Amino acid sequence: MSTRQLAVLFLIGVVGYSVGNGLIPLLPVYARRLGATPDLVGYYLSFSYLAIAAGTLAGGWLADRLDRRKALLFAAGGVAVPALWLMGMATSLWQLAALTAIVWLTFGVGGAQVTILAGLFAQESERGKIFGILGLTSGLGSLFGGLTVGFLADQWGYPTMFLTLAAFCVLWPLFALLVEDRKVLATKDRGATSARIEARLPGGFFLLLLASIVVFATGFGQLLGRSLAMNEMGFGATAISSTQAISGATTLPLPVILGLLSDRFGRKPALVLSYLTGMAGLLVLAMASSFWHFALAASLATALSASNAVGSALTRDLIPKEAIGRGMSAFNATTWAGGIVGFAGAGYAVRSLGMSTTFISAALLPLLAIALLIPIREARRGVERGALAE
Repeated sequence: MSTRQLAVLFLIGVVGYSVGNGLIPLLPVYARRLGATPDLVGYYLSFSYLAIAAGTLAGGWLADRLDRRKALLFAAGGVAVPALWLMGMATSLWQLAALTAIVWLTFGVGGAQVTILAGLFAQESERGKIFGILGLTSGLGSLFGGLTVGFLADQWGYPTMFLTLAAFCVLWPLFALLVEDRKVLATKDRGATSARIEARLPGGFFLLLLASIVVFATGFGQLLGRSLAMNEMGFGATAISSTQAISGATTLPLPVILGLLSDRFGRKPALVLSYLTGMAGLLVLAMASSFWHFALAASLATALSASNAVGSALTRDLIPKEAIGRGMSAFNATTWAGGIVGFAGAGYAVRSLGMSTTFISAALLPLLAIALLIPIREARRGVERGALAE
């Protein structure tokens, strides 16, 4: 992949994650201001992540059908800008939920294009490194968004905060104009190829999807619980979002490190390492009582999201090139499917079981994800993984 292409995709990722990761810790607080109970907050966020999952899957389907990833990336950014601005004007939970769903839908479509383009242009020997570098965008987004979004809300209120985020998000479609695209299928071959995609996907790919859903359900449940716990203890918006900034700063190189390790030693060992680190974060959160406890828990839990870089590389290893749109977007959608399950489950569990019991129970889920990884066969180094049939 050329340095220019990687840089443009990286900048688009930074914009998206700065907005998304900056907002996520505050959306539960914002929803509470509009009268939502903890379980309703969980359902609201779950609905939002249903939208981003749908956008991710739709983005992959459209990329395969239209073969125009650059245009889709530009359009998604153009829709996100006004929807973000309108979120600051919401006066009821249903308005906030509808607008959040629109924003998250566009983020799903745009994020799918970034990952698909990376999969198209990255060579087999560099996939872990490329996806690891792109994985840095999540940490940078947490750092930048965490330092600014909560401060804007505390100083000038939520409407100004959303207006500022909308103005910043204008950079997304502008960067999209600089992206290089590549044709995958000739027009006459698209219909025939789409009928063969399903049969050529290996069984290990579906196990990876399940493991990723479990892991991200754990991570998003931790995020919601952390925000609610800090809010109940009297922490302000700046403090709550600052835990996100600290976690982004302290774990910034983690996706690259995991990606390089996966290129050298295999994808599965790198995934197991990240899952166990995230498990430790949940155990810390169960005992958290001060700001630094929450910051440490958030930092350890970041390993769960960092696993996405290695999972993306393993996905590209396993699937054939003709299935890249559907395969990569399906793996991306597991992040948001995990959000659906994690937010809804955590909101219900916190209300029914309490904070500590919820966190301790959730800490067992990464072990289930590790068990799902065991049957997946990795190809020998230098052998095209897409050739695997099962």
